[in-house]
Amino acid sequence: MQVIALISGKGGVGKTTLTANLAVALAQRQARVLVIDLDPQNAQRLHLGMDPDDISGLVREGIHPDSIFDSPFGVHFIPFGQVLPQDLAEFEDELDQQPHWLADRIALLEAAAFDFVLLDTPPGSSVFLQQAMQAAHRALIVLMPDAASYATLAKFLDLVQEYTAQREDFYGADLLINQMPAQNRLGHQVREALYESHGKQLVPVAIHKDARVAEALAFERPVLEYEPGCKTSLDVQYLADWVLDSHQQ
Repeated sequence: MQVIALISGKGGVGKTTLTANLAVALAQRQARVLVIDLDPQNAQRLHLGMDPDDISGLVREGIHPDSIFDSPFGVHFIPFGQVLPQDLAEFEDELDQQPHWLADRIALLEAAAFDFVLLDTPPGSSVFLQQAMQAAHRALIVLMPDAASYATLAKFLDLVQEYTAQREDFYGADLLINQMPAQNRLGHQVREALYESHGKQLVPVAIHKDARVAEALAFERPVLEYEPGCKTSLDVQYLADWVLDSHQQ
């Protein structure tokens, strides 16, 4: 069972959408996938077909077989859940006091039940990022091809290094460009700069920007199910193959 954290230094990069679609693509390849939503925005449920009125999730039910939902898209998931501010603050305090809370509970799941566990995290530094970095075997840093993402990358990489410095079973962080515009000079300049400075860490596919991603979310479906032939879907399929290949290596 490999745990992969999808993380980002800034918000608005499309990490949650990407997590859901990568999970679906892996499931389409017969991998057994569990998504755990660590983001208090609780948005994974909208991508994976959960009843919007259901308030269940990680904070109330924790991580065990009875708290896992089955999506209609072949992916299992644990939503963050809808919580009051006081409940969220108490949960964050608990995580702060138990740095390995997430790792310990994932370890209690039957290892044979899942091939991959994908962790969707909130952007930037947080107790949820710290928990993810203690549980994940690898990380995908999702960033957009813009100046802000490039400018904050070095500091965020240092943060990941700080959180994983004592872990021998963490295999590193890769950089994944999301929402790559088809024609945008600055975007391509940023991509070239990333190749020059972080070429070995850059995933060999960029996920292109496509209006059908937002359309799919409006119908509460992953874009792979809504429009499997669009550019974004094909990019995610390539990403899933890369994840599987690198996992075997």
